Amino acid sequence: MKHYYNIFTFTLLLTLCTQLSFSQEDNSNRWSFEAGLSAVDLYPVGENTPQGDYFDEFFNLNDHYNVGYYLGATRNFTSNLSLSARGTVNEISKWGDLGKADESVLVDNLKYYGLDAMVNYSFGQGKLQPFIAVGGGYTWIEEGPFNTFSKTSNSLVGAGTANGSVGVKYWFSDKFGVNLQTTYKHSFEDYLPKHWNHNLGLVYKLNKEEPEVLETEKVTITPSRWSFEAGLSAVDVYPVGENLPQGDYFDEYFNLNDHYNIGYYVGVTRDLTNNLSITAKGTVNELSKWGDLGKADESVLVDNLKYYGLDGMVNYSFGQGKLQPFIAVGGGYTWIEEGQYNTFSSTSNSLVGAGTVNGSIGVKYWFNNKVGVNLQTTYKHSFEDYLPKHWNHNLGLVYKIGNGKEKVSNDRDGDTVPNELDLCPDTFGLVSLGGCPDTDGDGVTDKDDLCPEVKGLVEFGGCPDTDGDGFPDNKDNCPKVKGTDNGCPVKVVEPAPVAVVVPAVVGQRKVYFNYDSSKLDETAKSILDDIAKNIKADKSNFSISIQGHADSRGSDNYNYNLSLVRAQAIKDYLTSKNIANSLISISGKGETEPVAPNNTEAGRAANRRVELTIDITAK
Repeated sequence: MKHYYNIFTFTLLLTLCTQLSFSQEDNSNRWSFEAGLSAVDLYPVGENTPQGDYFDEFFNLNDHYNVGYYLGATRNFTSNLSLSARGTVNEISKWGDLGKADESVLVDNLKYYGLDAMVNYSFGQGKLQPFIAVGGGYTWIEEGPFNTFSKTSNSLVGAGTANGSVGVKYWFSDKFGVNLQTTYKHSFEDYLPKHWNHNLGLVYKLNKEEPEVLETEKVTITPSRWSFEAGLSAVDVYPVGENLPQGDYFDEYFNLNDHYNIGYYVGVTRDLTNNLSITAKGTVNELSKWGDLGKADESVLVDNLKYYGLDGMVNYSFGQGKLQPFIAVGGGYTWIEEGQYNTFSSTSNSLVGAGTVNGSIGVKYWFNNKVGVNLQTTYKHSFEDYLPKHWNHNLGLVYKIGNGKEKVSNDRDGDTVPNELDLCPDTFGLVSLGGCPDTDGDGVTDKDDLCPEVKGLVEFGGCPDTDGDGFPDNKDNCPKVKGTDNGCPVKVVEPAPVAVVVPAVVGQRKVYFNYDSSKLDETAKSILDDIAKNIKADKSNFSISIQGHADSRGSDNYNYNLSLVRAQAIKDYLTSKNIANSLISISGKGETEPVAPNNTEAGRAANRRVELTIDITAK
């Protein structure tokens, strides 16, 4: 079995793989999915009864349409170009008619399965989007009375198909639309009938919000998109999967000496977008090498048969640099003079033509804005047995009218912000910050950041506030200690002691705290260390009474508990210095015994204290 569909499968896979390899990362999801009804019609395909002529009773749903289901997925590559994959499940009960009262010829619900891939090109970007598509696939139909292939009854038989399609999509919203499409599927095997497949389905697009893209290139000229080319054409009828003197697919594919027939071609191309174009090409050649019979690989020669070809192709190129690989699909009409291995009529040496479907890959290299070279290979599949399938290789010089669309960079630092909008046009930066960098990532641009290498706060010009006291570190005299005096705790000035005579055995010391805190600072610890040292040095008996106090901010109950916690903190510190716990008593006074007014910061700082009264009795 000759699987011609391999050529189409190869072309479609190349389309997908090459596009993915050349495409850049895309933030938007370009996938859409669809499902709906599929109607298979085997009648208007240009065959003998019970099938009919092309397009005969094309819209006769009642007599010829077999309704099933389909599922599909589509990947958009550009705003116009996409690739679709589709699966179809159906049952065939209507095969056609015999012309007798237009009664349908029925078959016994033959199973139908199809897997197809199509390259689509849509016109327009509005709600209504007509499109065309070409591709191929593989279809299975259960055998019946009009498609018997084997002795096994009801076996499922499949073959490759070449597909052409037209349709229209209508989008109700950004996500939902409807697809109406008709596809002609041409089978490469006689046992699988040619047929039409009509689809009506609901489409769902997985679209995400695309980020705003700023234009960073300015178009300075928009010249003609036409280019012309001419060069050598090499026709090879050998490696096309036929019997001797032709050979298997790709056999001796590069054997120029034995199989290539050299002629000439001219072509013209019209660019539609940066990637999509259409080409018309004419070829003139003479065929003297037909293949070989395997005997010492000697070429089988024919008598310089005339060859003419007219072809049209839709091209999709990858990249915009000097080197531009591309693929192409299309068709045309080819004439070959009859000879020993392609006899059609009794008239000797008559010129016989037939339509072809073409698939092609190639590469263009541009030496400059005007001149380039094109290397391309095209497989041309004939729809008629009398015209052989063949390869047509081209090597030609390309000349472009005008310089092409010339663009001038409008983004010197390459950060996607145009120069006229870029606040830092010569330094790579962030779009969100007007094109300026932010080294420490604190949301303040380096040019405005007072601490550009340390992450800080916007309200402090990009500088941090480590202790959280409202003074940024660059202006905080005590950056690691919370305070209100230029970032430092307020210094408490002890009132001048009143000249009162007290017994030597009595002593009193004070320890101060920060607002709403019971934590001992270094000053407090120094005072307590001194007390513990003096008591241990003195061998007298002693007792220590500790009273905690607070300022007036907060409730009475809260301030009482806070003053008690402060007294306990002093006791815990002294016991850690080996002062006996039993000799220390504590109490809390809350805000009830202020030593200064509570309406100033200095007064409140004086009231946030613990008083230690030490009684020492001689032994």
